[in-house]
Amino acid sequence: MIPNNKISQTLLEFGKSIIAGLPTGHTKEEFEAVMKTVITVWNAVVMDSWKKDSTFEMELLELTETMPKPAKLEIKRLIKRKKSKFANDPRAVGKHWIRESNGEIIFGCDARLNVENAPISNNMRH
Repeated sequence: MIPNNKISQTLLEFGKSIIAGLPTGHTKEEFEAVMKTVITVWNAVVMDSWKKDSTFEMELLELTETMPKPAKLEIKRLIKRKKSKFANDPRAVGKHWIRESNGEIIFGCDARLNVENAPISNNMRH
């Protein structure tokens, strides 16, 4: 079944360890950089699950080779977290946005599904 919670909330929960590492009073740009990493890892694991291989995960890990060790470890932790705690969420992230409103940073995104392999819910009758 496809989760009925907002994917934006799921992504914030998924990336909470890396988001929590942001400095107090972080900028919108700092938050954007962290969320790009969170979304990239999430989508790599989701798209591999759609294809039933590990192409995107392997490419992502190759890209981390030049990163500092703490960043590389965080990405590996996120991959493991997606596969364990969020394994049943088949949604990928499409368009995403970050804006500021009254000093608060707001994150939102669209969910995408692989329609060829999407689970059919009971309320979708012909």
